[in-house]
Amino acid sequence: MKKECSIVRDLLPLYFENMLSEDTAVFVKEHLENCSDCAAEFEGLKPGKQIEKTETSQKENDAIVIMAVKKKIVKKIFKIVAAVCLAFIALFSAIMLYTSISYPVTKDNISLLTKADGEYTYIILETQAGKSLSFDSKTEDILNDQNEVCGRRTTLYNLQYHNNFSQNAGSVSWGIPSSDEKQYMEVIVELENDILQISSQS
Repeated sequence: MKKECSIVRDLLPLYFENMLSEDTAVFVKEHLENCSDCAAEFEGLKPGKQIEKTETSQKENDAIVIMAVKKKIVKKIFKIVAAVCLAFIALFSAIMLYTSISYPVTKDNISLLTKADGEYTYIILETQAGKSLSFDSKTEDILNDQNEVCGRRTTLYNLQYHNNFSQNAGSVSWGIPSSDEKQYMEVIVELENDILQISSQS
């Protein structure tokens, strides 16, 4: 920095306040007209420039703070969403595992019974509460000594049960009109080690 610049810059606050003698003020003015660095220094003394610089700096600081807060919020939301998704996946997997595994049916899991309501006679296969039943079946006619159809026989096999969340027992039923004395039903349940059999004439 030139010696003249150093002197002028020391005088700038007084020049700004109009506290210099006329000759010194002329000297500073002429120097500012020819020295861009000192002119810039003088411009920085003006209140508007000071405020503008302060406001700009404050806005930049505010923007940095706001951005940091936004990042924290987004990160927290992401963690919450991720935790909820993981919890949902774990719950869904547990439900699927609980309900998808099949178990062989034993005579302790089911019951066969007949019921009449006046117009129809039913054979009802009932399962325990909290269990659903799947099976294969085949139905065939029952013939009498005259080779006439006198009834229907339904055979159930490959019985499996699944756990579910119902508190009620599940049931499957077969019906036949009570007035038809020439017809009857028979249901046979083939289990792994047992055979259950029931007829509407029982």
